[in-house]
Amino acid sequence: MFSKKDIRALYGKTAVISRKGAFVLVHLDHPSAATIRRRKREFDPLQVFCADCPLCQLLKESGVLVYDDSIFSVDEVE
Repeated sequence: MFSKKDIRALYGKTAVISRKGAFVLVHLDHPSAATIRRRKREFDPLQVFCADCPLCQLLKESGVLVYDDSIFSVDEVE
């Protein structure tokens, strides 16, 4: 598992970090506390990562999931 220092080195000092089980959830979009709680509650590795996808398996093995809704405009999200 990555340390906070490792995560900060990879994603910057302003990244919001939370953990669920063996996973580190990195929130680059600076969400509200309610959004972070919802993301943690809804995170299920069996649903997030496809069993037959090599990229998903690589991401799953890394133990890090990155959220960044800031790349979407308001029109795209609604």
